[in-house]
Amino acid sequence: MADSPSFQQLLRDELPRLYAFAYHMCSSRDEALGAVRQLVVDARAQGEERFTGQAKPSDALLGLLARSLEESLGRKSEFTFEGLDETLRSDITRPIDLSGGPLGGDPAKLHSMLWELKRTCLTATLSCLPPGVRVSFVLTDLMGYGPVEAADLLGIKESAYRVRLTRARKRVEDYLTPRCTHVDNQNPCTCTGRLLIAMEANFVKAPPHTLDIPHEPHDADGPRRDMGSLYRSLPVVRLADPELAALVG
Repeated sequence: MADSPSFQQLLRDELPRLYAFAYHMCSSRDEALGAVRQLVVDARAQGEERFTGQAKPSDALLGLLARSLEESLGRKSEFTFEGLDETLRSDITRPIDLSGGPLGGDPAKLHSMLWELKRTCLTATLSCLPPGVRVSFVLTDLMGYGPVEAADLLGIKESAYRVRLTRARKRVEDYLTPRCTHVDNQNPCTCTGRLLIAMEANFVKAPPHTLDIPHEPHDADGPRRDMGSLYRSLPVVRLADPELAALVG
């Protein structure tokens, strides 16, 4: 049966936001796209009236995606802070060379790759948290849901959610505060010094499009000591129009 116009519009309006949520949970554009594709299948299977009939249809979709991802990603993270250090920080800082190499002497590519490294590295930091802890940081500190609302989305007690959120904030802060120049400009880890290392390790790849790459330099806004503010300052990953059209259609 074809989707009703109201359900199609709900998907069209909400899938970009849900894709961004899934990206922070999965740390991968491809996995995020797969997650929202499965969400559409699951929502249709449950019946669109379960969503369009809600007071907040957008939250109903987000809750379904959040619970599904928490279950599919499991209880433990596949990544560790130690592994992230080994990938990016076991080598000495390497200066940018625009005379050739992987950047091809292209300043525009350098600009987009620095933004992509900043976003990839900070998202990878979240991926070192267990999924159940990670989701609390994403829902509250990136998306602005209070503990009561977020706990309701996940179907857990508020007290349990607050424990997760406190743990997430502390672990992210403890890791980034002594390392990342976007937290303190005296810290040793800079995107310009690590970009070639990250590209060589295949840690960061050229984005599929530049729709979500800002015009400003990646470090234009200076350091941010508040972790929530730092993550909210990241450019939101965007679905390309053909991807969105394929999901809705």
